[in-house]
Amino acid sequence: MENYLGSLTRALEQAVKYLDESAALTKKVKSILLPNLIQFGVLLLLLVGGTLIGVPILQGVFDQVGSTDQLPAVTLWFKGVLDDIIKYWYLPVGTIAAIVIGLYLYIKTPQGRYNYDYFKYKMPIFGSLIYAIDFSRLMKAILLNIRNGMRIQEALETSKSVAHNLVMLSLIESSINNILIGQSWIEPFEKSGLSSPMITEMLKIGMQTDLAEMMEKLLEYLEIDIDNIMNRIMKVLPQVVYLIVGILLIFVTIVVLVPMINLYMGTWLFSAYL
Repeated sequence: MENYLGSLTRALEQAVKYLDESAALTKKVKSILLPNLIQFGVLLLLLVGGTLIGVPILQGVFDQVGSTDQLPAVTLWFKGVLDDIIKYWYLPVGTIAAIVIGLYLYIKTPQGRYNYDYFKYKMPIFGSLIYAIDFSRLMKAILLNIRNGMRIQEALETSKSVAHNLVMLSLIESSINNILIGQSWIEPFEKSGLSSPMITEMLKIGMQTDLAEMMEKLLEYLEIDIDNIMNRIMKVLPQVVYLIVGILLIFVTIVVLVPMINLYMGTWLFSAYL
C-alpha cells in the first residue's frame, strides 16, 4: 500500500511538473509571438488599406493637375493584384478552402495522421523540442513502472498511454515486438533518427548495468537538453519573426509611403507645367 501511494505521488508530481513546463513554454512563445503578430496585422492592414484607398487618391491628384509622373511600378503592380483578388475573390477563397479541407481530411486518415505526427517531430524550430518532451514523458512513465517491479516489456505496454503521437506509439510497439523476438527494445528509437546517440547509448549501458539508475541520469540529461532547446528557440524565434515583419515593413514603405513622400515633396508638379 505504501509503495502504491509512493508511486502515485511520484506520478502526480511528474504530471504537475510536465504541465508546468508546458505552460511555461507556451507563455514564453506567446510573449514573443503576440506583439509581433499584432504588429504584422497592423502593417498588413496599412499595406492593403493604403493601396486600395491611398493609391487611387494619389493617382487622382496627378491626373487633375495634368502631371505625367507615374506612381512607382511596384505600387501599380500591387494595386492591380489587389484589384484582381477583389474581382475574382472566389478563386483564392475557394483554393484556400480546398487546401484546408483537403489537409483536414488527409490528416483524418491513418497514414495522414502518421505523416502529420512525424512532421511535428521534424518541423523547423519546434520539432526537436516536441520530440524531447514526448520522449522524456515516456521515459518517466517507464521508470515509474520499473520501480514498481515491472519488467521492461510490461513497463512499455503500460507506458503507451502517455504517448499521443502515432510515431511515438509506433516506436513503442516496435520496441515491444523486438523484445518478443529477442532483440533490443532500444533499436527502434535508435534507427528512427529522432533520439540522439547519447540517449540510446545511455539506455544500452543501463540494460547492461542498472536500468532504473541509468534512466534517472537519462531524465536529468533530458531536462538539461530540453532547457537548452528552449533557450535556442527563444533566441531564434524572435529573429524569424522580426525578419518577416521587417520584410513586410519594407514592402509597405515601397508601395505606400514612397508615393506619399513624393506627393508631399511636390516634384511631380514640374511635369504638370512642362
